[in-house]
Amino acid sequence: MSAAGPCNYTFLKIVKPSDHGEKNAGVEVETKGKILGLDYYESVYSPMVTANMVQFDTGNSVVDSRTGLRGTLKDALPLEGMEQVFFNVATRYGDLNFLDIPMIVTGTPLSIDEPQKQVVNIPLVSEGAMTCAKKPLSNVYQEARISDIVEKILDDYDLIINEIEPTKNVDKVSGGHNSPLDVILGLCKKSFPADHKDPGYFFFETKSGYNFRSIDGMIKEGIRRFEGNLDGYADSHTYKYFGILDAKLDQQDGNDYKVLRPPLVKKDQDQLNALKHGKYNVRVCTLNTLTHQYQEEIKNLLLNLDTTLGDVQQEHVDNQDYCKSYTYVLNPGASTKGVSEKVLNSPVEYEPMANMRYGMLHTQLIDIQVPCNMELEAGDVIKLWLENITQDEKLLSIYNQHRSGYYLILHLCHHFDTDNSYTSMTLARDTYGLYTSTS
Repeated sequence: MSAAGPCNYTFLKIVKPSDHGEKNAGVEVETKGKILGLDYYESVYSPMVTANMVQFDTGNSVVDSRTGLRGTLKDALPLEGMEQVFFNVATRYGDLNFLDIPMIVTGTPLSIDEPQKQVVNIPLVSEGAMTCAKKPLSNVYQEARISDIVEKILDDYDLIINEIEPTKNVDKVSGGHNSPLDVILGLCKKSFPADHKDPGYFFFETKSGYNFRSIDGMIKEGIRRFEGNLDGYADSHTYKYFGILDAKLDQQDGNDYKVLRPPLVKKDQDQLNALKHGKYNVRVCTLNTLTHQYQEEIKNLLLNLDTTLGDVQQEHVDNQDYCKSYTYVLNPGASTKGVSEKVLNSPVEYEPMANMRYGMLHTQLIDIQVPCNMELEAGDVIKLWLENITQDEKLLSIYNQHRSGYYLILHLCHHFDTDNSYTSMTLARDTYGLYTSTS
């Protein structure tokens, strides 16, 4: 596998929406223009996958139903948004397949017009995201586990589910004529995983479907698959960067899973922001309006973490003076009717701890670029081996024991063009070291 490895592009057709009223509405149109490239995006922060397709068009792509003359895909079809795009990109390491469930054009594409040719950027989004945008959620879901409510919402919209991690707490949810994706996003912070102590979920879409997963759950599951190499997971999710040592290592280990360029460290131990946003310690202040009782409690996430990406805890300020304060006014007599108060529904219980867990995950952020690998998805755990930079020949290991180890994929882009194919990722980790502590 190389960055310049060839891919088999199959861009079959574009279908005009049948409710637009044009003569060619609902008609399948084969694309005749040359596809210059495609960028496909996933993120644990996004409940939709997106893409951008770049097409080179000389004006012979489609017959304009209004004039009977041939023209560009953008102007003669025309592309105005809501069109279905069916395509497939085949690589050595998996396919990007939208032949059965298409992506949707989000709006009129931007283009660069030159004499007798046009370069068009076609913005795409997953079909599920467009379905949810057109049909707001008005249902009321009675008291149930949050994970069960999420599953019911996705089922009601016929969306493909990849993984929903069970929650321990329950809630009552009203759609309020909002997007169902936004409704589920609003449930992430307040959700406690059934098998872990710390709240904090991500709701996101990958090419495998929709995911509702906790931070701790993604880490633990990823490491479990590594340790057992389940379905070859460790083989396809391990990457090496050794700089000047690459030439020697290529002869020994091969070149399929190397980092193509020096990793870019975007963030590493920003202590000022950590203290400001209460990543280490928080002070939870509550006032009960019924009893007039005021209480303060210091909470420290580092002392209670049971699932991390590494073994080495970063140095932190343990002084209780360095705390972000959360203040809550409790009004027991004004609780929401029909919502259980017995299990972790109060912001007092979840908000400070969830904010700390999200913040802890972003302790270190690294951008890397690797040869195209369609087996990678947002939310996966990868292992990254980085070189020791030293002139000392008495090294116990060529691997940097502090910086190497497990990372979580926050954002991912699969890039294809006429010459290259590669995968770019933003990786995050909450702790350092080669090994992990799980329970």
